[in-house]
Amino acid sequence: MSRVTVIGAGAMGAGIAQVAAQHGWDVHLQDVDDAVVDAAIEGIGKRLDRLVQKERITAEAAEAARSRLHRLDDGLGKSDLVIEAIVEDLDIKTSVLGDLVPRMAPETIIATNTSSLSVGDLGERLGQAHRCCGMHFFNPAPIMKLVEVVRGRGTDEAVVDRVADIAASWGKQVARCADTPGFIVNRVARPYYLEAFRIIEDGIATPEFIDDTMKTIGGFRMGPMELTDFIGHDVNTATTRTVWEQWNQSARLAPSWLQESLVSEGHLGRKSGRGIYDYEADSPTCVIQVAQPAPQLPDALRAAAIEFTRHAVDTDATAEQAVVFARILAALINEARWAEHDGVAAPADIDTAVQYGMNYPRGLLAWRDAIGPPRVSALLEALDAVADDDRFIEPA
Repeated sequence: MSRVTVIGAGAMGAGIAQVAAQHGWDVHLQDVDDAVVDAAIEGIGKRLDRLVQKERITAEAAEAARSRLHRLDDGLGKSDLVIEAIVEDLDIKTSVLGDLVPRMAPETIIATNTSSLSVGDLGERLGQAHRCCGMHFFNPAPIMKLVEVVRGRGTDEAVVDRVADIAASWGKQVARCADTPGFIVNRVARPYYLEAFRIIEDGIATPEFIDDTMKTIGGFRMGPMELTDFIGHDVNTATTRTVWEQWNQSARLAPSWLQESLVSEGHLGRKSGRGIYDYEADSPTCVIQVAQPAPQLPDALRAAAIEFTRHAVDTDATAEQAVVFARILAALINEARWAEHDGVAAPADIDTAVQYGMNYPRGLLAWRDAIGPPRVSALLEALDAVADDDRFIEPA
């Protein structure tokens, strides 16, 4: 039986452990406190029982998975794979894994679940760059289908292949990517939020209109304003600022002043009771208003947005809906193209990442092909003509 050691028994570590155990791996969990490990194993057992009640798995499968969960013993050297899922701090990750490396077998793969740190830096600090890679799960790990497999600067290609195969055998969709800030999802998804905020800042549409448009016209599961409230504006802005700073402060990724003002005022979204929407009443109520009347858009921009939308979706859209939908989707497509241009990942991996990591209705680059690259370019040119920065410029 294959064996994995998971370092960190919090929500993410426990989720990864559950995935591995359900797919036949012997799982050994470690945390700073054995009580945390015991609580994680108990929690996994309860989730398995709920799956049995919902007839998602059999009672026999649940019991088999439960029997594969253990506290870490002295057999670390028997593990095929070690996955760390601890605090996002490079010094702490280095210290914890550094203490474990001498106990690992030479062929054991070291995977980090980091979402923001350099895999290459971690591997080099450990002196194990050749066998260190990223294995970025999304929360909750038992439900979310995507795993970004990140190739560090010194990672052996055979290690990347093996980790990708393991993730696929655990029922995950794999997106391979380079060791760059934000990897795929946390970079390419930024315009979904940022361009929505800019539409509000420009006085073009209300948050409710944007959310409704992206769901009813675009087929997205949540509108961008709903989603940022759900994520938490503090978390979302922190990710935006990190990615923006690490990608040379590109205008495409620049933080929104409106969103940052929400954070400074303590309006963090659902968890604080208020963000874009107020959650104190029986149903969410929008509390962010557009301060100015909608500007008169150039005829060329309006026409390009309508033409873009007509080829992007099967649903009929008003001109106002087309302007909002097309602007956000075009910004997303453009960021996906820039990510490809910058060597972050291949087109197929980018599309896999946004579909299974963000639940987008289609892969962005496949969507571009369906719309027609000339139509996408025409819209981006029209948007660039009225923008005060270069965020709609396409890669060469």
